[in-house]
Amino acid sequence: MTDTAAEINPVSQMMGILQRSGRENFVEKNQWESSLCALLLALEPRCRTYRLLEALPYDSRKMTQQSMLNTFAHLGYFARPVTTQLRDIDPRLLPCLFIGESGRPAIILEQKAGHFKVYVDGHVKKISKGDRAAEIGEAWIFARYDENRAVTSKFMRAGSGKSWFSALLGRFRTTFGQILLACLMLNVIALSTPLFIMLIYDRVIAAGAPEILPMLAVGACIAIGFEWVLRRARSQGLSWLAARMDNIVGNKIFSHLIGLPPSLIERASVAAQIARIKTFESVRDFFSGSVFLSMLELPFVAIAALAIYAVAGPLVLVPLAMVACYGLLFWTIHKKVRIAIRLAAKASSARQQFAIETFEKIQGVRGNGLSKTWRSKFRELSGREMLAHFRLNWLGMMAETAAHAITLIAAVATVGFGVHMIWAGMMSTGALVATMILVWRVLMPFYSLCTMIPRLEQLRNSIMQVNMLMDIDTEAMEAVTAARLPKIRGQVSFKNAGINYGEDTDPVFSNLNFDARPGDFVIVTGENGSGKTTLLKLIKGLYKTTSGAVQIDGFDIRQLDAPDLRRQIAYIPQQADFFQGTIFENLRLGNPMASQEDIERALQMADVWNEVAAMPAGLGTIIGRYGADALPSSLATRLSLARAYLHTAPILLIDELPNALLSSRAGKNLKDYLARTKGKRTCIMVSYREDFINLADTLVVLRRGETPMAGARETITETINKQEAA
Repeated sequence: MTDTAAEINPVSQMMGILQRSGRENFVEKNQWESSLCALLLALEPRCRTYRLLEALPYDSRKMTQQSMLNTFAHLGYFARPVTTQLRDIDPRLLPCLFIGESGRPAIILEQKAGHFKVYVDGHVKKISKGDRAAEIGEAWIFARYDENRAVTSKFMRAGSGKSWFSALLGRFRTTFGQILLACLMLNVIALSTPLFIMLIYDRVIAAGAPEILPMLAVGACIAIGFEWVLRRARSQGLSWLAARMDNIVGNKIFSHLIGLPPSLIERASVAAQIARIKTFESVRDFFSGSVFLSMLELPFVAIAALAIYAVAGPLVLVPLAMVACYGLLFWTIHKKVRIAIRLAAKASSARQQFAIETFEKIQGVRGNGLSKTWRSKFRELSGREMLAHFRLNWLGMMAETAAHAITLIAAVATVGFGVHMIWAGMMSTGALVATMILVWRVLMPFYSLCTMIPRLEQLRNSIMQVNMLMDIDTEAMEAVTAARLPKIRGQVSFKNAGINYGEDTDPVFSNLNFDARPGDFVIVTGENGSGKTTLLKLIKGLYKTTSGAVQIDGFDIRQLDAPDLRRQIAYIPQQADFFQGTIFENLRLGNPMASQEDIERALQMADVWNEVAAMPAGLGTIIGRYGADALPSSLATRLSLARAYLHTAPILLIDELPNALLSSRAGKNLKDYLARTKGKRTCIMVSYREDFINLADTLVVLRRGETPMAGARETITETINKQEAA
């Protein structure tokens, strides 16, 4: 074995970068961490640091085999294990992860000239294909995951004609087959109970032959044992199916929601978004509940019907007639329930949305003395909801009562016709008792379905909502055909740009034209509601223009990968957002490679370093948006300013900041920073202050209902002064 020191450097460099990003577990003695870096460099040499950081586990504990495989799954790689000898690995499958009998990970990089090049224990080694490569182990083969090959993808569904949910169910067809087989066997074994009772009546009691009773009892016990085993296996299969689908669909809905274009997400309320995530709960409960079991039993009702015909002949017409009655009942009630459940859902959504909006604006409600009015409004919405649910529940109770009546009629009719057949000598008493049991088995699934009509309609609506959600393209789907700019220069252009929030609303602004060259400083000003924040969000790719275009470096941003573009644009919003975590973690969101010194310097520029240093945990202080971890607005805004200093993107967007902050030391530092970065970093800032306007190269004035004004600061200022003088 020989070491190639030159090939250790890339791995060491990557581990050093990850260490500087706060991942203290990336040291050379940690074999799984170094193996991950070696394999990633072999699979994807140009992988961006932010992608790897996003794929790594949240905590910084030492990695394991499972966490390494999960990381590659998050990076978009599919892994499959193969038990083999090292020398038998096909070169076309390299690079791969090999775990031998010792349990140590090794990265098989390539095969050349009868040798394997292997990364193990921090070194690149050459192993001959002779006896040294005879070790048996587990080789993990990695391949890029192609989303279009998944049965639930839009591409595959376009060919199959299936909805997203039905395509997902196809993944579990083996499990469904096993469950249906268990149901078939259970229905066959279930015939032993009525047959056993019939034999007791006809062969033991009527014939006075108790000596055959022990033999029948043994047979019944065997049948009960088999039934218990099968029911247990079916229950386990159904529980696994419900849990697995809950996990897959719940995660998929959440990831799909946060991947939707921001303009779609912001239009829906918090209540609506939560309702979407909880949509699948009714589907999960369905697969683990009695209704699904009843549906599984439906195909096998024919077995019990054939058994009735075998022992009672024409008496089988009674349950068949009752099945027709159940069908008529289901069709009648279902039409009414479909309307009632929609009304109930709308009433519940209105009440929930009002409650959430109330608690979000509780200070305004109390401050304006609207508590009594708000209680009255809530009482009205609650009454509408309760009335809608009463009507829905009443229909459900009506269906259950009618279904119960049909069952009683079936029992009376079976006994009545059966007695006449006994008197006519067409059947025995035991056969009548057995028929009663079999009739119940025939009718029970239909009875359950009729009593669960509201739940079935709710299930149908939930599946429709899931399918509709999954048919909306996420930004990642749109980015497949979008272009990526490796590094933007910072030129921003508006070409006759306009936007409105809806088809029935007036434009926020229209026909906006201006060009900001790389390094220019642009001030956006105007009255409230004129679209200043919207303009910044257009540049950030959070909104799309409804007319004209916004261009970055000459490219229409609608043709660019939106998430990739946003990573190259720093943004200070009006409302600073922080996530549950330490101050250190929140500040490094825009620049994961920022050092401790960089963070201290940014905090000093934002005039917040002394306050952070005075906290008991310093940069390790846990902050958030709600509760005890929520920050005062002044502190949150300055931390947001520090985060923008750390994010050294070519374009900096600054929304309107409080006047008190701009008049403080933090504002003076910001002004000095903007003056220093002119010509180096394109900055677009919303402000009405003269001292910042005087620094601008370009001035954009937005006016509600009028064409915006934009151009050189001196020209626009002179035009405004003339208009005011006139």
